[in-house]
Amino acid sequence: MSYLRTFFVIIILAFSASCLAYEGQILFSGNEIHYEVEEADGEVVILIGDGPGFSSSYMKGILSGRKTLRYDQLESGSSKNHSDVAIDFQYFVAELASLIFSLEINSFHLLGHGFGSAIAVGFALTNPEGLLSLVMINPRLNLPAIDSALSDLADGESSQSFDKFYYLFGDGPTSELKPVLSRDIINEEIYNLFWGETPTFISGILRGHDFSSGLLDINVPILICSGLNSFPGVKNLLTFQEGSPNIEFVTFMNSGHLPMLEEKKAFKTIVEDFLQRAEENFSHQGQQEMNLDDMSEVPGDMVFGWEDLEKVHELHVGDDFSVKLPSNRGAGYFWKVKSLDENSIRLISDPYYEELKESGGGRDVFDFRVVGSGKSSIEFSFGSLWEETSIRTSSFSINVEKPNIDPIIIDSSDVGKTIVVGLNEPIEVILDSPIDSGLRWRISATTPEVLRQPRENEVKITEPSPYSAGKVAQTFYFEGMNYGQARLRFDYGSLWEDVAPEKTFEATIVVAEPVREYVFVQDSDYGRTISIRIDQTVLVRLKKGNEEDCEWQLSSYSAVEPVGDITEVEYMGVRYSVFRLKPTDSGDSMLEFLYFEGEKRREQVDAFKIGLVITEESGQEMSPDQK
Repeated sequence: MSYLRTFFVIIILAFSASCLAYEGQILFSGNEIHYEVEEADGEVVILIGDGPGFSSSYMKGILSGRKTLRYDQLESGSSKNHSDVAIDFQYFVAELASLIFSLEINSFHLLGHGFGSAIAVGFALTNPEGLLSLVMINPRLNLPAIDSALSDLADGESSQSFDKFYYLFGDGPTSELKPVLSRDIINEEIYNLFWGETPTFISGILRGHDFSSGLLDINVPILICSGLNSFPGVKNLLTFQEGSPNIEFVTFMNSGHLPMLEEKKAFKTIVEDFLQRAEENFSHQGQQEMNLDDMSEVPGDMVFGWEDLEKVHELHVGDDFSVKLPSNRGAGYFWKVKSLDENSIRLISDPYYEELKESGGGRDVFDFRVVGSGKSSIEFSFGSLWEETSIRTSSFSINVEKPNIDPIIIDSSDVGKTIVVGLNEPIEVILDSPIDSGLRWRISATTPEVLRQPRENEVKITEPSPYSAGKVAQTFYFEGMNYGQARLRFDYGSLWEDVAPEKTFEATIVVAEPVREYVFVQDSDYGRTISIRIDQTVLVRLKKGNEEDCEWQLSSYSAVEPVGDITEVEYMGVRYSVFRLKPTDSGDSMLEFLYFEGEKRREQVDAFKIGLVITEESGQEMSPDQK
């Protein structure tokens, strides 16, 4: 009986274990990239194998008990090439990014082996959001140094028997282990593309690259694992640690190129301890959440983030707002506006990228203006430079209540006048003609980028009576859809004959911006000239680093004066300096801000300039009877 019980327990455990692993494929640039996941608690560790050209299967189980994701690079293992896309190093970085974005992995560790370490470093240098740490096993980063070591070895051996492959992948003649990464299992074509066919030195596209030069720019904890008997040796890898407090180094005394297989227990213990400490450090620092309250010290600023997608937001006509979405342009991934209803929402500036170097990742920033009422949405798509198909799409929806505003009535008595209206404010132009004339009014000129016609024109006929002649009242409907000046012209004449009109009606419509207390200026406005009124306040918000020894200073200005102290605010992991400036005189002005870093903030590293045109206008709107 106990035998049967044990048998069933073993079966159940085996079945449970099998449920902890699964595999799948993502499509990247038309190619199938195969991956396998070993499920467990905790943050995922993404395993990047050596090569290129080897299956990642040799790394299976190296961190048992930890959630891992490993994948086969294109032209390796079970991944399938269905396209003619050029494969280079940047492709492999983008391939890794596609895997992370497609599987919607928000936080992760990277663990690269050999050439896989170079891919991990290349991706880490794009400053991805969610990266917790970087582990490298016998990394192939400094290719010129490896070339030099190969040359020294080749000098002592016969050129006919020397083959760099054995030194690169630990399958050398002195190895006591059964070969794990050998010539009979590598894809020779992709290997030769990157490492070259020449047996004594690197002659492929990796030649001359030194990925180690960027290690100082990676701001997450780094662990380098070296086998004592690995090529090109511990001394070569120790140079990567110089000058970086983020890098830890460990040598496995009984290992060569594969310490995760040669000293499994020690490797797992050391790496697991490192990963745990990295997660604790990240937890203590606190992850910045996207919260509009962080910008409460910047009045009037309306900013939405990733967590605001797929929701409906109540806005008003005339509201300007920004949408900031996390992207990774360094790896070739970005957001774009797929579609929007221009009758309700307008993109008011070119999208731009805001890098968050200190906290990881970056943001694609889109600035919009609400120009119409009703329900509407903006469709965003996220994808890469390598493929047309988006990885994902998301929408940002708004609901704008139609304002209960009486229409502005314009009739023949308003000919030649300038009439000021607000955005989305209804306008009715009513022009009469005798009922028996056979002549009618028609629109001959307008400015469609400023005014739109929300509905069809209407004709109302009044029959003659003993007290009045019959007439035809034609009503033309307009509303402002963008700020600016529009020309309206109507011709009166035959609708069927191409002859000169008997008379015309013209008026100028100004769709005026609401009187705002603040004019906002930010990094993307560099070099622009901005018009403001003398009764407005200029609010300049400039991104700065997280270090204490850095600051923006207002170095040159005229016709304005600073109001109050510089305000420091933080939003979505970025610190900003905010300046408030009040105009003192009308005319032209140039503002210059200088950015300083280093000891005692003495080293100037950046500058920001804008021009101002200050007018005396009070901003009061003219009524329809004002010319």
